[in-house]
Amino acid sequence: MEALGGRIWAESAGECEGSTFSFTLPATVGVSVKAASDGARGAAHLGKVRRPTEKTRVLAVDDDPQILRYLRRCLDEAGYQPIVTADPCEVAKLVELEEPDLVLLDLMLPGTSGFELLERIREFSGVPVIFLTASDSEQDAVRALKAGADDYITKPFSPSELLARIGAALRRRVLPDMMEVRPPFALGDLVINFAERRVTVCGQEVSLSATEYKILHELATHAGRPTTYEQILREVRGPEYSGETELVRSFIRNLRRKLGDDAQDPRFILTERQVGYRMPKP
Repeated sequence: MEALGGRIWAESAGECEGSTFSFTLPATVGVSVKAASDGARGAAHLGKVRRPTEKTRVLAVDDDPQILRYLRRCLDEAGYQPIVTADPCEVAKLVELEEPDLVLLDLMLPGTSGFELLERIREFSGVPVIFLTASDSEQDAVRALKAGADDYITKPFSPSELLARIGAALRRRVLPDMMEVRPPFALGDLVINFAERRVTVCGQEVSLSATEYKILHELATHAGRPTTYEQILREVRGPEYSGETELVRSFIRNLRRKLGDDAQDPRFILTERQVGYRMPKP
């Protein structure tokens, strides 16, 4: 479902009570099989919106040099581009500047914890985060997932398990627009090319993270109508997130800055007070 640009989820009242499975799919016209396969191949990336020839970047954070060497080798052999650090102070900067597609994060780090780093990351990025830890505490695992982690792997682990978990986390965060075929969106100097996932202002390409692109995509596809904080959160972070309006404001501030849109006199992203945001119709 995700590879086709939709969503799938399950609901159950409890054990032996049965389950209801639901899914959505976008309505498109004239999508060829080739376009579908091309879209599926490019759908793995969540960090910076990359060209098809670019490798998926994975940031690994661990204070054990042997673990870092092990992770670097596993990721490199699997075709990923590894970025590694043992310094927790570098993590937020690396996520912001390198824009990895996924983060592998140790739970116990010198001077801090993985929980604190995850909280910092979630202030500005929706990048998938997988905890790697020697702790098999169920309480830690529950806390990690509630805090916004995408998965929790207990050490020791095999390379096959690690790579499978990475692939699953990337697939869950597939961009919803990958399969859409629609004409470019043009609003003044701003042009969004949905087919190529390219954004330009005054003809100059704007480098957006995939989270920022998803927000812009959501606003553009609802141009002329307000998009609420809740809609943006559901689109960017998933149905389990709500009420984090300050997180949405932070994403919008970064997006406006990259687009050169003045918050006091915006041209592209207008504020709907106590509701959310709106893009004018072209």
